[in-house]
Amino acid sequence: MRTIIILVLIISLQSLTKADNIAEFEIEDISVGESLLDHLTFKEIKKAEKYGSVYPDSNYIAISISKISGPKYNYIEFVYNQKDKKYIIEAITGIVEYPDKYEECKKDMISVSEEFKIIFKGSEIYEDERPHAFEPSSTVYQIDFYPKSGGFARVSCTDWTKEMFEENRWVDNLKISLGSNKFLNFLSD
Repeated sequence: MRTIIILVLIISLQSLTKADNIAEFEIEDISVGESLLDHLTFKEIKKAEKYGSVYPDSNYIAISISKISGPKYNYIEFVYNQKDKKYIIEAITGIVEYPDKYEECKKDMISVSEEFKIIFKGSEIYEDERPHAFEPSSTVYQIDFYPKSGGFARVSCTDWTKEMFEENRWVDNLKISLGSNKFLNFLSD
């Protein structure tokens, strides 16, 4: 089943090989730079914010939505500035769950990253496997792509500990992320 999902992810990325800007890429037909209001109602956004995560010392918030997810992802995460009345999406992440299948996740992540290397040809690429910043007993393996046109793309796998699953119901997962240059600058500061 996971192999089919990865094939669908790669096939959907292949149609984008001529794009030269992060905003030209889509996850579930949604791009960085669009208004979240084009995809969710104001009420749905506010409801999701109750469970969202605010980035420290900022107005950026990450919310997760499962209703938008199609067959490719279990849920989608959006990052935007809460003070922005237009709710412009600064980053978007598609998440596929891999319950207790971290090694399988890493194999699929490498397949997606090979496609990213073609799509983002000439990008700076950074690869790292390390303890998770939030939960050091857990592991994250990520490959970051920084295209010349700005912004970023990331593909990553997280191996949460059994305790994190029991406490929070966090499941090992594959993430495919796209982010704006503005959000990248915020993360870099």
